[in-house]
Amino acid sequence: MTNREAGINVVREMMGDQAAAKLSASADSNTFGAPIAAYAVDQVFADIWTRPGLDRRSRSLVSMSVMIAMRQPHEFAIHMGTGLNNGLTLKEIEEVLIQALPYVGYPAIATALAAAAKVIKEHGLDSDESYTGHRGLL
Repeated sequence: MTNREAGINVVREMMGDQAAAKLSASADSNTFGAPIAAYAVDQVFADIWTRPGLDRRSRSLVSMSVMIAMRQPHEFAIHMGTGLNNGLTLKEIEEVLIQALPYVGYPAIATALAAAAKVIKEHGLDSDESYTGHRGLL
């Protein structure tokens, strides 16, 4: 299996068929940004997300934390959805926000909360059951 195939498989497992097809098509195209998409597939997903040492849940926690600190709400939302697919609950994601709070401050957390609210609404996860026990969006 090539790095490209391995990377696309990871994307498919974490984000679904549609995201995998879109990223694969972008990486294989000759359009603007194709080398960046190829790097994401070949390096980030094939090499980094499959490394031993951390499971996908843990990698999702790290990725969300970085996006909170960088105030990247769009990327936080993507990684939140991926984290849910990797087995995190909404309660665990909320704990990431609480843990980050003293280190990054309220403005960064407010930005992430707004993004989280959209993910929760888009995926119909705004019930008490979803808060404590939901596993995955796919």
